[in-house]
Amino acid sequence: MDASSVQVGGRDVLRAEVMRDGRAFEARWGEIDVLLREAGLSEDALLHPGHFVATTDGVRRACPVVCRRDGRLVGVVYLVEYHLKGMRTGYVVGGDFCGLGLLVSRVEDAAAVMQTVIAQLVQEGVHAMHLRWSTADTTKIEGDGLLVQSLEGLIPGNRMPLLGSLDEFLSRLGKHTRRNVRYYTRKANEAGIQFVPLVSQEEYEAAVARLNVATVFHAQPARLDRDERLLALYGGGQRMGLRDAKGELVAVLCGFREGTRFYVLTQLNDAALSRLSLSMVLRGWMVEPMIAAGVTEWQFIGGTALSLGRFCERQPYRSIFVDRSEGLGAICKWGCSQMAGWMEARGAEVPDHLKLMCNGRLATRRLIERTALCTTLAAGES
Repeated sequence: MDASSVQVGGRDVLRAEVMRDGRAFEARWGEIDVLLREAGLSEDALLHPGHFVATTDGVRRACPVVCRRDGRLVGVVYLVEYHLKGMRTGYVVGGDFCGLGLLVSRVEDAAAVMQTVIAQLVQEGVHAMHLRWSTADTTKIEGDGLLVQSLEGLIPGNRMPLLGSLDEFLSRLGKHTRRNVRYYTRKANEAGIQFVPLVSQEEYEAAVARLNVATVFHAQPARLDRDERLLALYGGGQRMGLRDAKGELVAVLCGFREGTRFYVLTQLNDAALSRLSLSMVLRGWMVEPMIAAGVTEWQFIGGTALSLGRFCERQPYRSIFVDRSEGLGAICKWGCSQMAGWMEARGAEVPDHLKLMCNGRLATRRLIERTALCTTLAAGES
């Protein structure tokens, strides 16, 4: 559809265009790179258009929106629309779990860009949005015929400095965590487990297929496919792991490097060895070789466990749920929210797909559970 104009604050007129055509979007990449530099965001790999495209697939299809003022690019919002059997569902999501990778703009343009993008998406038939945004901006988002729920707060960060040595890195951790890293590393050594800094793609994939069955936290096929696309985008990335005394990989991890930052994608561990805390052991053994290679910071894509996350700098977070307040879709969502409430009152588990159908019409407590703010609650923080 043609771009729409939205007036913000009585002065700004921004024009927004949804870029569902991949080639048309790619033609804008040069402009986006310029905006990234001007906004001081070029060092964030998650905000580069190639990275965004690599995270999309046939179910979560790219529908980024570009915003212009007097013909000049002032904002890009990276969004995906869910598809069912190739058909649009009208449900759009932006940002990763921690709210990163959503918006490219100058700080002073951010609120106007977001408001404009939401208006354009509604005009093009989108009926539900969940926008996860790492920002301290609490500007009210509103629109005629829209129900908007906004949740804000501080969440555990996902970036961890490696500092100059293993001892300096450990000194940054709490006493209990520091002791655990040393204790479990020693126990793993005694059990004959060794760190493998480079694992071939073939061996890594075989280990993933095996460990994804014998693990507590399973990685979905879509996530593993995304990992491979990102590793290919960044020159193959790096796959590493832990090998037991029999030569079998009992933990694997993959990620990629951009500049001096290493982005951690996925880690899988053998649940039968949970007593050895393999996740902590593997990350502990990663520190020294990464420092030696010039890496100064880890970034955990989508967040990390609180065992490490609480030692990362906390970051602002905002989750915006947008729904049309009228029409058949609104009636259906209301019905779904009533069903979810009825199931909860009877102690039944509310299916994830039902929560998605409710979107912003869920009770606030249930909405929080669908955001990174739930990690703050789990840590016992207000």
